[in-house]
Amino acid sequence: MLDDNPMMMDTDTDTDTNIDKNSSSLADSIFYHTLVTLINQQKIPIGKRRVGDQLLTLSGTKIVSTEMMMMLDQNQLSSAMFYTIITASGHRVSLTSLHLIAAITYDGHIAYIPAKNIKNGDTLRVVTNGRVYSSSVIDIIKEIKFGYYAPLSITGTLLANNVEVSCFSNVKNHDIVQFYMSPLRWYYRLSRLLSIEQPF
Repeated sequence: MLDDNPMMMDTDTDTDTNIDKNSSSLADSIFYHTLVTLINQQKIPIGKRRVGDQLLTLSGTKIVSTEMMMMLDQNQLSSAMFYTIITASGHRVSLTSLHLIAAITYDGHIAYIPAKNIKNGDTLRVVTNGRVYSSSVIDIIKEIKFGYYAPLSITGTLLANNVEVSCFSNVKNHDIVQFYMSPLRWYYRLSRLLSIEQPF
C-alpha cells in the first residue's frame, strides 16, 4: 500500500567528514538494467544514458528535471554484490552496498544512507503515476549481478526505477559532496554554452 499522506521534509544535514576513509572514489554503482525516466516520460536503462539527457528526479515533494553530466564509473561485464531493496508499493532498486539512497527519518527529514544500512520498515520516496509517495521497505535481497553504472546528474540525485537515490557512494554526507561538486557543475554548464558535447 502507498502512503496517501503528503510528505513534508527537509534535507538532512550532517557535519561529519564527507568522504569515507576506506573509499577510493565517490562512485559505487547502480545495477545496469535499472530504468531512469526522461522528461518525455520515456524509460531507458541507466547504462544507455548520455551526457545532456534530461531526466526526472525529486526536489522536496515535487518531481523536477535534472541533467546527466557524466558517468563516474561503468562496467557492463563485471559482477558486484547488490542490495535489492523492495518496497510495499512494489518498487525495487538494486544498489551496491555503499551507494546512497534517500530515506525518510522519523522526524520527516531526508537522510541519504548506504544501501547496506537500509532495514525493513525504513521509508523511501517513490513515484507512481506522476505522484510522489512514501513507501516502507518490506524486503532486502543480497545478490550478485553483472553490470553497474554510476551516473552523475546536476542535482546529484535521480529516480532509479522510480525510487529516489543519490548519485554518490562511499561518502558520509550527500549534501556536502554535492556542495563541493559546484565547480564541476559550473564547468559543465559553461561547456554546454560553448556547445562542447563531451565536457569530461
